Amino acid sequence: MAVQQPRHELALWIEQTTQEMASEYERIRARATEDPGTAGDQGEENWAQLLRQWLPSNYQVRTKGRILSHDGTASRQVDVVVLRPGYPAKLLDKKLYITSGVAAAFECKLTLTAAHLKEAAQTAAEIARMTAPRHGTPYRELVSPILYGVLAHSHAWTQPATALEKINANFVSGARDHARHAREHLDLVCVADTCTVAKSTELRLLHPPEGDTQLLCLVGHFLTCGQVPPVGALLAYVLIRLGWEDPQVRPFAEYFRLSRLLLRASGGASNHIPTGLTPETEKEALHKSTDFLREQPWAWDEWSLSLE
Repeated sequence: MAVQQPRHELALWIEQTTQEMASEYERIRARATEDPGTAGDQGEENWAQLLRQWLPSNYQVRTKGRILSHDGTASRQVDVVVLRPGYPAKLLDKKLYITSGVAAAFECKLTLTAAHLKEAAQTAAEIARMTAPRHGTPYRELVSPILYGVLAHSHAWTQPATALEKINANFVSGARDHARHAREHLDLVCVADTCTVAKSTELRLLHPPEGDTQLLCLVGHFLTCGQVPPVGALLAYVLIRLGWEDPQVRPFAEYFRLSRLLLRASGGASNHIPTGLTPETEKEALHKSTDFLREQPWAWDEWSLSLE
């Protein structure tokens, strides 16, 4: 008789966190009509606390602030920011966080709506444009150094299937309306009781019947739901994105990946677009075409096919 293997402790810990978020949502929502502002603040603090508890301890997590570009312009207010290790202590409480020190920023909602997603798509593009241009590899040119996403306890739609459909549709329309480059797309939407939707960025080689081989960028997104806990997928995706920028995070990101917390349950719409790479990088990328065809997204190779 086969012995049933116990559930992985990581899955149990994620499940406990998900239950805590659900409990907090019910508690906050019960008082939300009395004081919507306080309810919103409590929801933001829920997410900030979750990130403090799960991300490496040398990443500071702060609430309520704006992101300050090197040219002096400031973003609209964001609800939660994740600061890179070594962020100057003198600047921690200024509520204007310098772009080079911000690893991720999030808008937090108690109950997600389509209007929230439309606004987030615009904010994602604006924040990506505030970062200093990076050159030299496909990863550096196609992926913003600041991850931007939306975190919600629940959603306003009556059925989970409708929520998935609406989130998918707004991911696509938001990118179409606001993103002028691959790095300007919204990165992530996590609805704690429903799904996580995350951006994917890949390169594709096109071999026309006549003419030279062409390189295209495939920007899309994938949904994780069902067997994959939304909060677990959120943490896995954030750790992976941090890992691309910070090698010290990579062992943790790899562990979450191997624990299958970022399975692609289904895919969203994708668009083939010109890469937007500098001519030098695109030329080198074509030269390295055999590397792209290997498709090894977890090699942490900035020249690899998949850059999510």
